[in-house]
Amino acid sequence: MLCLNIFIATRINLCTMLYMYVRLTYSKKSRHPTLQIVEGIREGKKVKQKIIASLGVIKEPKDLEKLRKLTDHLIQRLEKEGLPPDGKIDLKKLIHKKTTYDGFGIVVHKLMQLSGFSDVIRSAQGKNSFDLEEVVKLILVQRFDLPSSKLRTFERQEDHGFQGIDLQHIYRAMDAIGSLESEIQEQALHTIRKISEKQVDCFFFDVTTLYFESVIQDELKDFGWSKDQKFHQVQVVLALVVDSQGMPLAYEVFKGSLGETKTLVPVLENIRNRFSINNITVVCDRGLASKPNVIALQGAKFHFVIATKLRSMSKKLKINDLSAYSLLPGQQEVSEGERVFIRTMKHPQYDDTLLIATYSPKRAKKDKGDRDRLIEKLKKKLADASDETSVKKVISNGGYKKFTNIKEGSLITLNEKAIEEDAKWDGFHGIAVSNSSKLTVDQALSRYRDLYHVEEAFRVVKCTLKTRPVFHWVPHRIRTHVLLCFMNLFLERFLEQLLRKEGTPLTPDRIRYALSGVHTMIFEESGTQKVSEMRSSLSEEATKILNALKISTDRSAQLCYV
Repeated sequence: MLCLNIFIATRINLCTMLYMYVRLTYSKKSRHPTLQIVEGIREGKKVKQKIIASLGVIKEPKDLEKLRKLTDHLIQRLEKEGLPPDGKIDLKKLIHKKTTYDGFGIVVHKLMQLSGFSDVIRSAQGKNSFDLEEVVKLILVQRFDLPSSKLRTFERQEDHGFQGIDLQHIYRAMDAIGSLESEIQEQALHTIRKISEKQVDCFFFDVTTLYFESVIQDELKDFGWSKDQKFHQVQVVLALVVDSQGMPLAYEVFKGSLGETKTLVPVLENIRNRFSINNITVVCDRGLASKPNVIALQGAKFHFVIATKLRSMSKKLKINDLSAYSLLPGQQEVSEGERVFIRTMKHPQYDDTLLIATYSPKRAKKDKGDRDRLIEKLKKKLADASDETSVKKVISNGGYKKFTNIKEGSLITLNEKAIEEDAKWDGFHGIAVSNSSKLTVDQALSRYRDLYHVEEAFRVVKCTLKTRPVFHWVPHRIRTHVLLCFMNLFLERFLEQLLRKEGTPLTPDRIRYALSGVHTMIFEESGTQKVSEMRSSLSEEATKILNALKISTDRSAQLCYV
């Protein structure tokens, strides 16, 4: 959509203004707006608009630019023929009517085009009377600015340059695009392949839960192990896959009662079937490390790098005996506190798998610090035996229970032996690597370190993009809500990657802050009711964003596409 009432800024100065301007007119019968030259005519106390000329239909930015130059020329000709200018503007009588935050719309419009999402959305237009692509853009623009409910999105549409979108259009749009999950994910991978300098064959996998302010179960919502500690509320399970750059590739929504270890293979099978990728290496944390999962991965011929639980292995192996470790090659020049020591062996629990155990002084310091803080909190809770609430928290908290003993009479005391035993594992960590992956030790460790990308992506999805709590109740709307969050996450990460390629990296927060400063203010003179606008200048970071997207930084001619 284009912002209504686009004025030719060159025709306005601080003292005088011709009450002749350019506007875009919309019709329900046409998908595209028409550019018109309009003259404001006062009749008594009312101001009416007289159409001087209709100049054509605007389909693309280049159309508007051509017609903008034409209208500018026509207005100049009309002036020369004696059209009298209006009187001076009284600055004291100028009233700020509204501000349109067009920066988000300009950027989302371009990202939708570059990612190919616009084409996918348009394919589902069907017989809908509203413009499906525009409604989806409105939802994504609002999420880029400030994630909120669909009702709030509807209420704020004019803040982002939209108009004429009904609340029901938003819900009907969600129903229309619900079947596009596969197409959107396929397009996401296609886009990544075009811009990536690496082969897309390594997938980072993790699982989280999204809760609802509800206890009503259905085919999707159910009670289960909640990572948000919302065990008294229903939830769904979300599995997310990203590449080594943190770009989201695929996702799957499962019933809330499904254990996370049962999500891994189905998602990977879907990726292989959907994307026709045969040589897949999956990287995931130890929450998904189980013998059935490893056997399933090997049976399906997937390569893997998975965190493994060293403490569950036989004590005869002496995994935490540092004397059996050697310095990782190439680290001779690294400071002692940053060094990594390794030990490799055939994995004692999985067939055809290599175990890489590591020890890091830096990790040991962190492990000790985490335990010391937990024990300090635990001591404070145990200090007041009369505090029943504190005792209950100790009993229900797995981290606390690990270091406590419960004696006769429900007396809770510190388990010094457990604390001493835990300290013996400070700094140790292990990963299981399939022999079929043919990765070197250094490559396997590097791929596991990249797992933080998917963990970061989850933090963005659940916090920055506010996926949770979910305010939809029927399963198909819940799935579409997650689809929109996936699209938003992809576009945000896509923009980050384009900025990195330009050598101007920005965080999501910096991007959001920069775009919030790109806006247009609409003013009205209280006496004459003449309306004018003023566009904001561009900050250095906003300029970087527009340059990365190849968007003109000329604010006098810039479109407000949303």
